Amino acid sequence: MKIGISFKWTLSAILIVILVVCVYASFTIRDTQQSVERETERIQRIQYEALDELGAQTTVAISQPASGLLYDNDREGLTKLLAPVVDSHDNHGYFAIYTTVIAPNGRVWATTVNDAYNKLEMADTTYFDRDREQPSIAEIPEEWLNETVSEKNLSHHVDLPRTVVTAKDQQQTLNVRQYAHVIQGQNEEIQGYLLIGYAIDGLNQEIQAIKTLGEERKSDALSRSLWLAIIAVIIGLLVGILQSILVTRNIMKLSKTANQIASGDLAVRSDVKSKDEIGQLSEQFNVMADRVVALLKETEEKAMLEKEVDIARNIQSTLLPEKDSAYCGCVSLKGFFQPASECGGDFWSYNTLPDGSVLLTIGDVTGHGVPSAMITACAKSSLDTLLHVASQGLSLSQIMTTLNVAVCQAAKQTFFMTFQAMRISPDGRKCEIVNAGHNFPFIIHQSTVKPVVARGERLGDNSNAQYQSTFIELQKGDMIFMFTDGLVEYQNAEGTEYSDKRLRKLLPPFDQMDTETAMTSLLNDFKAFCGNAPQNDDITLLFAKIER
Repeated sequence: MKIGISFKWTLSAILIVILVVCVYASFTIRDTQQSVERETERIQRIQYEALDELGAQTTVAISQPASGLLYDNDREGLTKLLAPVVDSHDNHGYFAIYTTVIAPNGRVWATTVNDAYNKLEMADTTYFDRDREQPSIAEIPEEWLNETVSEKNLSHHVDLPRTVVTAKDQQQTLNVRQYAHVIQGQNEEIQGYLLIGYAIDGLNQEIQAIKTLGEERKSDALSRSLWLAIIAVIIGLLVGILQSILVTRNIMKLSKTANQIASGDLAVRSDVKSKDEIGQLSEQFNVMADRVVALLKETEEKAMLEKEVDIARNIQSTLLPEKDSAYCGCVSLKGFFQPASECGGDFWSYNTLPDGSVLLTIGDVTGHGVPSAMITACAKSSLDTLLHVASQGLSLSQIMTTLNVAVCQAAKQTFFMTFQAMRISPDGRKCEIVNAGHNFPFIIHQSTVKPVVARGERLGDNSNAQYQSTFIELQKGDMIFMFTDGLVEYQNAEGTEYSDKRLRKLLPPFDQMDTETAMTSLLNDFKAFCGNAPQNDDITLLFAKIER
């Protein structure tokens, strides 16, 4: 079933309008919610700070006269001193429900409780009961007192539940904020402790009411957004229909012309003359038709070029070792090469030098395709010539310097090459590395992966560049891994790179494998990660293991 472009145009306009309205509604609701949360936090902070200030001032104000009353053993005076605290009511959502003075040994000197309550549970007992001859308990456990008046609780308030019985004999559990203060004598000796508890349930209810109001504001914002969406969809529908009528007429003409060209009538041309983008498309359409005939001829020429590329690919294959597995002295090797196009810009090689040492090389020219392959061929041929003519007289640094000059002259700073050369001594215990901007190789020793940090400028960047050798020690069983950036920069369908991090997590057990098994394990993990994602760069891998 074909869907007309006018329908698509109208639908697109409606969807855009809906998207804009949804975004607007989302931001409106979010801003409303954040505003309510900020206001709630501000009010809660202000009210709790006010309560903390009241608690601190009250405890200090009572503690000073209470000291003299304690000194005189005046229980009645203490009770009268504490009574106004619990008799006062506050309109901010909190009020004092009890005050009590306790001696350091746990003796209760005086207790007052708000008239709205007959009983108070505290210290794991009925602390206060108006029905008793002595409403207040006489003594409490010292352990409870020590915990209650600990240094932490004296310097901060404590929020905790308290069970009370109201004047109507209804049991309730109140959320209480308790403040404690030390009562000291003239010589700063501790005479007792003052405890004041404020019920904060009303404060919490006020805060919950503010949150409820915020939810109502959010609901109102959503309702307004829905009405706006309905109006916007209607307007978008009308505008979309009008635009589709004006635009699709010329598009239908272009479609008819395209069908004629597709059927083989290359002489037909579009006659749309509008001054908008459709008119420009019509002109380009006619230019395209003029190019079709030329392209037919170019297709034939391209077929010939593909034959030449095939020849270049065959030539490049001669730059790589004939076999991807080999033994060189005390080193076993396994290589892998996979170009991103017909011709690649990577290569790897190995050579046994006259002194018995093994030379491993790996290179990567920027980009891929025929131009990169040509630079690779230049570098490889230069390296082979150097090894043939002066293998004993040149150091790795001199070889790298000579290759740099050759690439500079061949590429003219339009292409560059990262390159790495590694020479392993005949006994397999010493290794010299020279690096020209290439990925650091990894040495796997006793299941530990360590990069060999060696730096140098890329080949082709600077004809006067100098290169320094880095030396490391090797042991039997060590595994060396060299690679090009096409491995770690490969992206899967989600756009995630294979990465150095994933590679280093995979490599630790590889020194327990032979090179064949190590290469298979790496490629299996690599293929599982990449899936069917396209390859954008050449990939070259080389495992070398010290066998003795």
